[in-house]
Amino acid sequence: MDRAKIETEVENAVATSGFELVDLRTASHNGKPLLQLFVDREVGGVNLDDCAALSEKVGEYLDANNVYEDGYFLEVSSPGVDRVIKKEKDFKRFAGQQVKVRLKRPVNGSRVYYGAIDGFENGQALLSGGLKFNLEDIEEARLHPADDEIFKRK
Repeated sequence: MDRAKIETEVENAVATSGFELVDLRTASHNGKPLLQLFVDREVGGVNLDDCAALSEKVGEYLDANNVYEDGYFLEVSSPGVDRVIKKEKDFKRFAGQQVKVRLKRPVNGSRVYYGAIDGFENGQALLSGGLKFNLEDIEEARLHPADDEIFKRK
């Protein structure tokens, strides 16, 4: 099964439990596939029990569909305060928050930009200062909260 199919199926399984798949990463650990899921919920966030329940549900799906024949490692966690911003809906949801954007290729001599998210329009992420980046040109965008914002959340 290819990565896109796995991501779609995992995203559906996570969504039926009331969560959102923020990011899915694959790697190798001790010679076996490692599947890392970062999940969130719009209200209430994610706790350890949520991660355990989702791990069990996704593991059952992977096993039932024999996705990894020779075993695998599965990690489910929250995306953290510096969560990845990947989709149009993410840029809209987190409008006003600070973000760090790393581009695939330099624009005006730089690949890294910081600013507040102003939204998303016409296939472009909008940042403060009139910055606009096409989604396909972004290597990675992450929330970049200031320290006082992080401590306020506790």
